[in-house]
Amino acid sequence: MCSTVMLVSLAACGDNGSDTGSADGTDGGTNVSVSVAPGTEPADTVPATGEPLPAECSLPPVTVIAERVGSAPAGSATLEVVDVVALQIPIVPNPDSTITPADVTALAATTDLLGYSMIFGDQLIPDESAPFVLFGPVEDGKVRGFVSVFPSSTKPLAAGDVITDGLLEGLKFPLPTIGMDLQISTDDTNTYRNSVVGQVKVVALTADALCLDIDLSWTVNQPTGNTLTIKGVFTGRLIERSTALTYT
Repeated sequence: MCSTVMLVSLAACGDNGSDTGSADGTDGGTNVSVSVAPGTEPADTVPATGEPLPAECSLPPVTVIAERVGSAPAGSATLEVVDVVALQIPIVPNPDSTITPADVTALAATTDLLGYSMIFGDQLIPDESAPFVLFGPVEDGKVRGFVSVFPSSTKPLAAGDVITDGLLEGLKFPLPTIGMDLQISTDDTNTYRNSVVGQVKVVALTADALCLDIDLSWTVNQPTGNTLTIKGVFTGRLIERSTALTYT
């Protein structure tokens, strides 16, 4: 069985062994040290970024493909995205647990080694300037999705990087470099089979915004008989860092 994906970054789940992945890309049965707390009021607008972005990096609203096709359809091939945020996820390798919790917290606040969860929806996403985002539609029928990306080495992600399905070694457990999910209700819990197909290109990464060119599909394990596709250029404001990902 699979646990509900509450926080985009990383509630682990899985089913049927190594052929199945969780929505965030983690292997089944692995727990990570990330807390969950809901935001309150949504931002009134998506703020303008302080640094110039390439022309293809348009802030919402934008139209993208975010669609689950099959026995349990969801989303749309022409989904109008109203809001996008990018949750920063610090990665602090500590496979031998030699770094104290206090030092992990300190390193998480300053490290350049980050993963990102690009969260999008057809309604405003609350963040309350908090390091946590409640993943799931605010009301049934609305769409909430995410794509998470992580570096494949200890070299931080940068503009121009292309991320494909792989693993980041050096943590207590290997971390898949890509994960994604799409929900249309708070009860919409999904698991995935085999590997993510496609790639994500980092088009731009500034002090306050992330732009990703996403072209991904993934076979859905549960509910059966479905495929999820997310494709388009997504630009979101960076929100505060989550707690550190150490896999302890």
